[in-house]
Amino acid sequence: MQVPKINSVSFQAKKHSLNKNQLFKVRMLLTRMNNETLSEKTETTFETTITSAIKNRHSKFVDSRLLSERVQPEKQMVGKSMLEMNKTTLVIDNSTGEITDWKKPFLTSWHKIMRKVDQNINFFYDNFYNSSLVKKNRVTLQGFTKKGSELIEQAKRNLNG
Repeated sequence: MQVPKINSVSFQAKKHSLNKNQLFKVRMLLTRMNNETLSEKTETTFETTITSAIKNRHSKFVDSRLLSERVQPEKQMVGKSMLEMNKTTLVIDNSTGEITDWKKPFLTSWHKIMRKVDQNINFFYDNFYNSSLVKKNRVTLQGFTKKGSELIEQAKRNLNG
């Protein structure tokens, strides 16, 4: 007597990712954000201003890379980005477009969420340079170069004797 095979049930979450068009536009947004990076460097100090997020009234696109200088487009697709839309938050892998983490209302379907993702990414892509529709959050990093920190350490040693 043969025993019929029982189908195994997987309780893992289904993988979600951006389509090719959405991934292209996310990469273009990240490239545009990186192109706005301003860097001033002296022999002992540096100052960098980075566009870390863009937002409108209902959504926000956050770049977590914090690249301190301009990087070639093919080398900058590392790390993750975050897209916040009302009560939904998605974490997107910049290199693959895979949605690695999310927070969404329980009864909201993925089809509806992906439609909103498409609308928001298209909005940011089309209106990136329109400052009345898209607000840009900028972060300024300041610090010492290697030579600057060595000079500070040398001054500390001279004070302490």
